[in-house]
Amino acid sequence: MEKEPLLTLYLIRHGETEVNRRNCVQGSRIDPPLNDRGKTQATFVGQRFKDVAVDQIVTSNARRAKETGAAISSHHPSAPFTHMAALNELSFGDYEGTHVTAGYNDLVHKWDVEKMSELKAPGEHGESPADCERRAIPCLRNIVAKALADGQRNVCVVVHSRLIQIVLASMLDGSLATMGVYKQKKAAVNVVDVLGPADSTMWPYRCVARDINSVSHMPEDVISHVSSATSLFNRNLSDEQIRFELDADGTLVLKQL
Repeated sequence: MEKEPLLTLYLIRHGETEVNRRNCVQGSRIDPPLNDRGKTQATFVGQRFKDVAVDQIVTSNARRAKETGAAISSHHPSAPFTHMAALNELSFGDYEGTHVTAGYNDLVHKWDVEKMSELKAPGEHGESPADCERRAIPCLRNIVAKALADGQRNVCVVVHSRLIQIVLASMLDGSLATMGVYKQKKAAVNVVDVLGPADSTMWPYRCVARDINSVSHMPEDVISHVSSATSLFNRNLSDEQIRFELDADGTLVLKQL
């Protein structure tokens, strides 16, 4: 029988945004709020944790993650609720704001199929999955170490799809070669039990996944069905000729190309 976990780590993807709905790339600099569906998804995420003894909630600095995390926090007002830039989504560089068919899908194929985890997204701000791992895993390592020292048992981390894929591959498999198998739906929940120490410098804990990419907390009509994978079927080129950009005052605007 598997031993009782020292701590359970819940890795949660944020709810849907309008950029998601349009099948465009967000990353670290495109920072929209949740749309109406995303707000409903966040409500169900909050209800999913209503009866869990949540000890702390951590999110990235992104608005969409903070809003999703706030739905959990509403049921656990005494739990610390913090935000960390090291948990921001991988920076997709020049692809941020563009439709997924404008280069993003090809990049993901190189990462997930050709296993090119050191390949950076194009542009000045572009990161590789390995770059993202090198900043996110130490942050999560510190979160878990402090939680264990404080006697905490349940920690919610609300972040992003690619970051979760990277983190799960690193924690569970010790290699980014498997990150492609950990695809994440909007507002999905992943349950990872921390069982004890492991002989690893990157992630020094032995972990087992109890649930991956679960959306069982949401009714079918709330689940998002738009993704980079769906962009490959029934294509409408006019829907793809769009780009989200930040104007001079930082407002996110949708432009037709």
